[in-house]
Amino acid sequence: MERMPFKFPKRAPISYEEMRKPFNILRGVGAVALALAAVVGFVQTGDHAPLLLIIPSAIILVDAVVRLTTQASAFGGLIVDATALFAALALRGPAPSINAVVLLYLLVAASLALPMAKAAIVVAYAALLWGAIAAVNGSFNDTIVGVVGRAGFGNGFDRLVVVMLTVSVAAIMLNAISALLRAQDQQAEALAQERRAVELKNEFVSMVSHELRTPLTGIAGFTDTLSENWETLPSREVNEFLSIMSQETNHLTNLVEDILVIPRLEAGQLRLDPVRLDLASETRAVASMIFPDSGDYSVTVPANVIVSADQTRLRQILRNLLENAKKYGGDQVLIEGELAGPGTYKLSVSDNGKGVAVEDRERIFEHFEQLSTGDGRLEQGVGLGLPIARRLTRAMGGDLWYEERFPVGARFCFSVKLADPDPEQETARPTAAFIRPQA
Repeated sequence: MERMPFKFPKRAPISYEEMRKPFNILRGVGAVALALAAVVGFVQTGDHAPLLLIIPSAIILVDAVVRLTTQASAFGGLIVDATALFAALALRGPAPSINAVVLLYLLVAASLALPMAKAAIVVAYAALLWGAIAAVNGSFNDTIVGVVGRAGFGNGFDRLVVVMLTVSVAAIMLNAISALLRAQDQQAEALAQERRAVELKNEFVSMVSHELRTPLTGIAGFTDTLSENWETLPSREVNEFLSIMSQETNHLTNLVEDILVIPRLEAGQLRLDPVRLDLASETRAVASMIFPDSGDYSVTVPANVIVSADQTRLRQILRNLLENAKKYGGDQVLIEGELAGPGTYKLSVSDNGKGVAVEDRERIFEHFEQLSTGDGRLEQGVGLGLPIARRLTRAMGGDLWYEERFPVGARFCFSVKLADPDPEQETARPTAAFIRPQA
């Protein structure tokens, strides 16, 4: 079996963006602590040599402040830390324990915040500096290194520096663990959303299959009956069969249109052709198709209310709202209109059904959502009507929302833009309400 060549990972274990702020705050605090320790050493010994450590401390502090809001990688900061800290240790003199903790800090920080290749560069650079300091300390005891080493900062200073660096390493590890936990939570949430999407897709496919199968079965049955018994069937039955087939064909057409409009809306590729339309005429035309034979409904939209809208999409909005009211709205549907503000007209579809529970009033506008789902779903539909109606309304510059109807029932309202006045047409005037007679 051929072995794959080893490749360094191209990303860090922890996103630098996740730890940029706490990491650089920690660097700044550590730099200030190191400078304070140098001042304490000066006060205790009276020797000015410890004050030299303020210079590398200041370099780290300035770099940490700058990197709080800039740079997309910890690489430069760690190189600065390595250079400044080992320069401070060169001034300090031989201190193997501090050298080891500094190297540990750089190793941990680089391993968590950098890709493996860059982390290796930082660690190699730090090791090189450590080796250089060890060589200098062993060969040039009469230099400033030796002078500072003889002055010393005492065991207390050494312990303070070791504790400070150890706390820094621990803080980096805790911050890394927090970042990992956040990443795990985000991954779990993404997986849950993915599972929900799969469930919705499966349920959607199931519902669409059912919705398509029902009218197709009816059309196929009536087609076979007419084909085999055309000459012997009474004309009344032939007309009845053809009427049913026409209704089922319209149902299929509407279902396919609802399914296809969603991706076009989401992709921003749905073309709208706004024209001047008489809102009352459009409302009555759709209502007569949804309630062809029975049902209490009334339309109280004044004549000559001229709106600017895409006719196909306006009728699609009305159809979805009226079909929803027919399925869930009891035995009375009211379609009313009123001026909602300058240049805006509001149409509402009210019913005397059970209404919608408070917790479901936003969920019903999500794709594929129904108040009854799965095997217990009693109504037809694929849960697209209300989401499509809202998206289409907003695409034409209006909005669609739910209102509670007193004392019972639901009211769905949507706004549509009024067309600019046409001087060649008469001024709009209200007319008597159109009442659908009882069947």
